[in-house]
Amino acid sequence: MSKQADRAREFLRNVKSGDPAPIYYIHGEETYLLDKALEAITKAACPEGTNDFNYDAFQGRDIDAGSILASANMLPMMAERRLVVVRDLQEISPKELEPLEEYFEDPSPTTCLVFHARTIQKKIDGRISIVKKLKKAAEHCEFKSLYENELGPFMKRQAKRRGLRINREVSAYLIDAVGTELAALDQAFLKIDLYMGKAEDEEPRAVTVEDAQAVVARTRNRSVFDLTDALGERNFQSAMEILDRMLLDGEAPLLLSHMIARHFRIVAKLQDPSLRNAGRGKAAGAVRVNPFFVKDYKRHARTFSTDEVAEILRQLLEVDIALKSSPLDDRVILEQLLTDICIGSTNRKPGGRRRP
Repeated sequence: MSKQADRAREFLRNVKSGDPAPIYYIHGEETYLLDKALEAITKAACPEGTNDFNYDAFQGRDIDAGSILASANMLPMMAERRLVVVRDLQEISPKELEPLEEYFEDPSPTTCLVFHARTIQKKIDGRISIVKKLKKAAEHCEFKSLYENELGPFMKRQAKRRGLRINREVSAYLIDAVGTELAALDQAFLKIDLYMGKAEDEEPRAVTVEDAQAVVARTRNRSVFDLTDALGERNFQSAMEILDRMLLDGEAPLLLSHMIARHFRIVAKLQDPSLRNAGRGKAAGAVRVNPFFVKDYKRHARTFSTDEVAEILRQLLEVDIALKSSPLDDRVILEQLLTDICIGSTNRKPGGRRRP
């Protein structure tokens, strides 16, 4: 599990085991974990439940700093503390928070003020002064989206919680079918749980791939990075399935071609002897990608020879011309490209005609 995932779990443990902090700032792309964090904070701040006297909530564009201040400075009634939740902070200008600067320096000890931001579509610039002051004043945690190789512990916990037993094949199918969003995976486990029915004994119910396929449909929105990863692994079947879904979803064939070309240009750079054994940081700087992804590019650089990568890049130039000018169907051109990358060149031009 990544350091980020470890920090998120530690944050949730601290919320559940300690006294609530006067200010929390929870943000990130993974809405399932954000919801769990807010749920834990609410329970810690209001163990007997919320009511009109000890709870106020503000939402997105309707947020007003003066109203938040008034609510946060109000004394609790028939409760130990008040809970004030500011949701969807990403929807307002950070300048709207500036009137709260003095409160950040001296928060009410009888209020738990929570700032919540879902940043999967709209980010918050952490370099802005007032955001820095919020982070300094608050117990804060970022809940980033998890990568596929980080989902194992979550999948096992969800299965165990529902009295299910899954294997790697089932986990792989669920991730492939619905993606890496934890809320979607949680919903998939709920469907499987209901489908499997109650166990006759206390033993966990073993789930097969067939069981999962019966109730969990493929709804995952594929990205071009899924496609380039499949190509880098020479996984022909997966690449073709991803291409088919992306074209059905309306992705532009020319954009797909350009992104595949970008991927293999990076792979070509990493095949340079000076970078072959370079550290992650140096390699990432040389090819201008996030250091986290360098290992994948390096693995793909080992999968193909330098001659193969050179041939793929040459083919991609032909594909670019064909997509712009050939009467052949775009799907046919791209399917031939994927075939040549994963299985090997067939000495054909894009669209199936033999080269002279």
